[in-house]
Amino acid sequence: MTHDRQKLLPDVHQKSAAGDVASRKDAKFCFKSYVIISMTIIWSCHAILLNLTRTRPPAENQFYFSTTVVFLAEICKFFMALCLAHRANRFNLEKSWREFRTDFIGKPDELLKMSVPSILYAVQNNLDFVALANLEPGVYQVTCQLKVVTTAIFMVVMLGKRYSMARWISILLLFAGVAMVQLDAMTNHPIPSSMLSTVGNIISNISLFTTATPSKEPIQRQQNHFIGLGAVLITCVTAGFSGVYFEKMLKNVESSTTLWVRNMQMYFTGIISAGLACWIKEGTAILDKGFFFGYYDLVYIIIGLLSVGGIYISMVIKYLDNLLKSFASAASILLVSFLSLYLFGANLDILFVLGSFTVIGAILLYNYVKE
Repeated sequence: MTHDRQKLLPDVHQKSAAGDVASRKDAKFCFKSYVIISMTIIWSCHAILLNLTRTRPPAENQFYFSTTVVFLAEICKFFMALCLAHRANRFNLEKSWREFRTDFIGKPDELLKMSVPSILYAVQNNLDFVALANLEPGVYQVTCQLKVVTTAIFMVVMLGKRYSMARWISILLLFAGVAMVQLDAMTNHPIPSSMLSTVGNIISNISLFTTATPSKEPIQRQQNHFIGLGAVLITCVTAGFSGVYFEKMLKNVESSTTLWVRNMQMYFTGIISAGLACWIKEGTAILDKGFFFGYYDLVYIIIGLLSVGGIYISMVIKYLDNLLKSFASAASILLVSFLSLYLFGANLDILFVLGSFTVIGAILLYNYVKE
């Protein structure tokens, strides 16, 4: 009897261990789903609102300075990382100050290393404004999926990753999908005025903090498709390199620096680079018209989305993988496209739809097949 009970004990332990493994897998899946869904919502809203504010200001010729938005977003991200670091230390002021003094102030060489991605992110954020002022939101979202290609290349070069033939095939499919979307954008240009008018009225009606009265007729800037495409391509290269570089720094097993201190290092140098961009690019105009010229409630929402989105990206890179960001990107393509259809009045023809689904299929294949 005792012998039989002892024989059954390993089975009980094995079932318990299997249950723990399954529980951890479920928790990891829930965390991935939470991050992916959150990023999808954040970046879809960011793309739509950014396009709206850069093509339809609240009053004639009152376009805000895009460099000031990036500058304020970097400041917000720094203080968000500071608060999260304090929370990670269980709100212990002494412990938080010791970490700040030792790992942030006391390591200028680490601060210099983190200046590389921060400068590139500042460049990328400013190029986003150029791209979205010259491309439709859906086209912008699809074209940005080239970041998957540049990220894969930099992961091979910098991290020594190796990928299977199926993954490289998915990259070729990605190129094909992007090409179809670009061809559709060139043959269906410019953006219809009803696209901006409809969404502008909807946003104005539900807004609670509008300080300026939108004009009755939409004010549109002339869009240059090739300038927008060039800005996106440069963004994809800088995003791929900076993302992999940041991942290499975060996952450095020889360093004891925490995620939030790494973020503070990057955002501090980001504040400096974004401030320089304000001064060099639009300094004279800012002095003449004021730092907050053209600001209204939607601009502050964009700053918030940029800030929260930056924190989410660092969490994905640290705890998951650089390439898992593509899940959120793929989902945001569909979301932005359908919003463009129903809210903006945009015409999504068969070429755009086919290209979008080709890109989504390529991204899913890239993530599901073995390396």
